[in-house]
Amino acid sequence: MRSSTGEAVILLSGDTLPQIPQTTLTDMIKAAAAVLSAAELKTVNNAVPTLGTGPPDFHVRINGNELTVYRLTDD
Repeated sequence: MRSSTGEAVILLSGDTLPQIPQTTLTDMIKAAAAVLSAAELKTVNNAVPTLGTGPPDFHVRINGNELTVYRLTDD
């Protein structure tokens, strides 16, 4: 999805990242393809398999629900 500033981010429910099944990762990439440019989609493709290997960028709590946010960069 995109942040309020237009930056590409991955938003996951929960405060920790459990083991994500490959089918879920594939679905995330397919959903991203609907809203991201080709370059951003390439970044998502590279970033999704590494989710959870480093700390998230930040957490957001909305109505008692914790969301984990990962910013996508070309690094």
